[in-house]
Amino acid sequence: MSTLVAPFVNVLILVGLLVYFLREPVRTFVSQRYETIRDTVKKVRDMLRQAQEQYDEFSAKLKAIDAEVVALHEETRQEAFAAQTRILGEAQRMSQIILSDARVASENVYSDLKTTLRVKLAARILERVEELVKDRLTGDDRAKIRQEFSVHVENVQ
Repeated sequence: MSTLVAPFVNVLILVGLLVYFLREPVRTFVSQRYETIRDTVKKVRDMLRQAQEQYDEFSAKLKAIDAEVVALHEETRQEAFAAQTRILGEAQRMSQIILSDARVASENVYSDLKTTLRVKLAARILERVEELVKDRLTGDDRAKIRQEFSVHVENVQ
């Protein structure tokens, strides 16, 4: 055991010297470490609180955006329905106008066709009558017509 006493005394002296000289630096280190950890925990708590506030804010904004998207979807659907109704009304109105214009145009074409047919028929009748009159006129009839024409011309002058 005598061989263990000297090393034991040396260890006690070393521990005593370490305690004597390192007590204040260790205490300072521990208190600084405690303060650093406390400050870090406080900063982390503040950051966590800020992050939670931002999360809540963004969640509220996302909910508002969802509501706005639903509202925009509904508004777009209503606008599309209104546009469809307006377009159908306009199409009906335009079809009535087109139908009316077509009636007027067809009546005009029909009237023009009747007039044209009457004129052609009258011209054809006159041609036929002229042919018949020329075929049936004799020389005496022609002389008589010339004489009557001359009398009428003299009366006019």
